[in-house]
Amino acid sequence: MFLRDIDIEYIQPCIVVPNRIRFKARLTDDITEVMPYLNSVIKNAVYNHDGKLLTFTKEQRLLTLYPMELTVAKALSSTDAYELTDWVKKLINDTYANKDKIKPMYERRAKPTPLEIYGWLPKQSGCRLCGEPTCLAFAAKLILGEKQLKDCPPIWEPGKEDLLEPLQGIMEALGF
Repeated sequence: MFLRDIDIEYIQPCIVVPNRIRFKARLTDDITEVMPYLNSVIKNAVYNHDGKLLTFTKEQRLLTLYPMELTVAKALSSTDAYELTDWVKKLINDTYANKDKIKPMYERRAKPTPLEIYGWLPKQSGCRLCGEPTCLAFAAKLILGEKQLKDCPPIWEPGKEDLLEPLQGIMEALGF
């Protein structure tokens, strides 16, 4: 086992989202060497090799890994916090165990902009079926993981496959 444990140091109310929490945890082992491999495995990761940090989302939670630390924002509860630390520990250990089969990625992955996503949407002038005031607002929330493709009914209509398929690929690459 590469990483023995992740110990939560504190849990506090989330500053960004009411009724959510944030927490900081200490890793028992330095994960610097596995970070480029995690960058390959976690499709929505943003990796800074020089700064030694890896940021990604899991559902709507924001996670940042440092060599000996994990910070999480927007966690649901303390139970969720402990489940997340277990999940991260397993992810790190599984990645390390399979690193011979994974090509490390040292570069920062380019994330599409809301405007690029907007270009793939059906843009039915102000339909608001997704609950957002505009398609651009929907695109921004889609990238953040706050909305899902299923929230846009027009894209699922017959004849829209040329828009849907590339968007599904983009969302999968982002880890959603």
